[in-house]
Parts: sequence; C-alpha cells; structure tokens
Amino acid sequence: MKIAMLQDDWWPRTGGGPVHVKELSVALAENFGHEIDIYTRALQQDGDHYKGTEQFADGAVTLHRLGPCTEYWNPIGRVASMATPLPKLLTGDYDVIHGHTFLPAMPTRLGKALTDAATVFTVHGTAITSGVGRDTSKLAGAKLRIERQFVLGFDYDHVISVNNEHVDLLADHHANVSCIPNGVDLDRFAGDVERGSDILFLGRLAPKKRVSDLIRAFAQFESAFPESDLIIVGTGPEKGELVELAAELNVSDRISFEGRVSDETVTRHYASAGVFVLPSVWEGHPLTLLEAWASGAPVIATSVEGIEEFVDHRETGYLVPPKSPDELAEGLRFALENPDEAREWGANARELVEADYSWDGVAERTHQLYTDIA
Repeated sequence: MKIAMLQDDWWPRTGGGPVHVKELSVALAENFGHEIDIYTRALQQDGDHYKGTEQFADGAVTLHRLGPCTEYWNPIGRVASMATPLPKLLTGDYDVIHGHTFLPAMPTRLGKALTDAATVFTVHGTAITSGVGRDTSKLAGAKLRIERQFVLGFDYDHVISVNNEHVDLLADHHANVSCIPNGVDLDRFAGDVERGSDILFLGRLAPKKRVSDLIRAFAQFESAFPESDLIIVGTGPEKGELVELAAELNVSDRISFEGRVSDETVTRHYASAGVFVLPSVWEGHPLTLLEAWASGAPVIATSVEGIEEFVDHRETGYLVPPKSPDELAEGLRFALENPDEAREWGANARELVEADYSWDGVAERTHQLYTDIA
C-alpha cells in the first residue's frame, strides 16, 4: 500500500508524536512492504532551518518538510500546515491517509472528501477531556472548540486512541474506534549500565509535566540521600522558572539541567538512573514511560489520564497523586530506601514492554487496520 502520514511537528521539536510516526512508518515499511510519505512542517529554531526531505527504511519512507519555514508556534506556519499537504494528497494516489493529532485533522478530512483514499486519525492525547493542567490562556476556549471539531466533528474511516481513556468518548462520535498504544525500540533501550541512585526526569519542560512538583519533592528529602542527584533532561518554556525554583529552594547544586541531549546520552541516562519520574497532570500514552520500562528503570508516576491505566502500582511502577510534591517525595523516599523492590518494578516492566509494546506489534495491528478499510 501507499500511505500518507501527516504529523504537525518534527525534529528539532522533541516529543512523542514525531517518534511515533517515524517508528511506526519504518516498521510498516520493513515488515509489510508499505511505501510511506510523511508530510510535516519546515521549521526554524535557534537560527537553524529544517527543511527538505529525508529517507528512512532504505528509501521506503520519505519525510517531506513543507513550507513556509517558520518557528513552531508561528501562527502563519501553523495555519499553513493545515493546507500545504493537500496538493500532495490529491496527486499522490494514496491508499490510506493517516493523520496524527491534531492540526493534521484538516488535511486528513479534506483528503477523505477529495480522494479515494481511506482515512485514519490517531489521537495521541486531547484537551477535550476535563481535568487539571489544561490550557488557561485567553484563547483556551477557542482552541478547545477547534480541537473538539477536529477530533470529534470530522468524519474518518477509523479513529485510533493511544490509550483506553478516550475510547468511549471517541466512540460516541465515530463508528470505528480502536486503541493501539505506543511502542518502544526494545533493542535501543536494553542497556546494562550499572544502575546508580540518581533521579531522572526526561521530557518537555512545559506546564503539564509539573517538573516544579518534582523539584519541590526533591528539596524535601535530598539531605537524607546525598548520593542521589536530580537529573532533568529536556527543554521548554518553563526552563527559567525551574532554574529559579531550584535556587530558591537551595538545591541548585544537586540538580543538573541537561537541556537537549543526544540519543546515545538519553539511553545512558535511562540505563543508569536509580528512579525515573513522570509527574505530569495528564498524558496520552507517554513514550518516556515505555523507554524507562524498556531500560528496566524503576518508575514513579502520577495516577492520571494516560498513565494510571498502564502502570500497576508496586508491580511495574509506583503511583502518586498529581500536583502533590509531598506524596511524590514519599514515593521517592520509598524507592530509594527499598532499591531491591524498586528494581523489581523495573524488571517486571521490561517483561511487559517485551510482550506488549514493541513497534513491530504496533505496526502489525495498524497494518491489519489498513487492510480492513482500504
């Protein structure tokens, strides 16, 4: 089959969306012989321009960066991204057009109306569901109405959710809905570096991640564990505030803000961390959780949408309430004081991802879906 994948952001932006689309596309090409074009935006960041094409899977997967080339949050670039893939879709003779949340909903829906291709839309997480940590800006209401239309109001041949949390909501508006969770590269994260006692966060430094809760929790007990530092890997809009918070709490000398690091460094961090922490207030199905599990790292995470359905408390991780530095501190103390049990969580989780979360398995289920609708 010939497949068009539509994804709003790509590297140098970090996040689960680009990883999901790339890994899924490569597995579909290598395991099932699909020819795949990925359409995304040309981006500027820190004075560098990211445009043109790239190829993966021996040329079976081609990435197309479509102009205009702008900063990610540039409104012209964001609006244009809803239209620029359309000429490619009209002339590409695709069997399936597969959009990924949430701006690609527009060209995916237009592709359904204007071509013979079947359409699939994957929801990686949505602000439609109520809860804490959502957008509180002046435009939040307008953006939520747009997202609701894109996710629930448009017609697709099939809708995928990466978690079970949203399946019922989506099924109220779409005839065909299924849950296909994210996958993880098992070989990449099968490290055997001697595990230490540092605490690791890896992700975007954005409000929903609540890294501030982790810093506040760390400040409560760090003096009792002088061998455990806090390693924060990632970039984002809250970086300055988090650095200031660490200084305010007098823990700057125990916290390392690593910024963006190489893939090899990411792998080493997971392999050597004593505990990986995910303190978010909501998620879709976080790839960092799967990566930590694949590395055998003990995980402490919040009992929220997109996390609690996947983590078995004190079997494959340790769950704490969201927005509660005190509870998070208690969880971290428990893990550091009981390293044998914590490492058992990591071992159990590694077995779980081997059984249920390989990209080959995700690709097989997606291929079968394509076969059924195309």
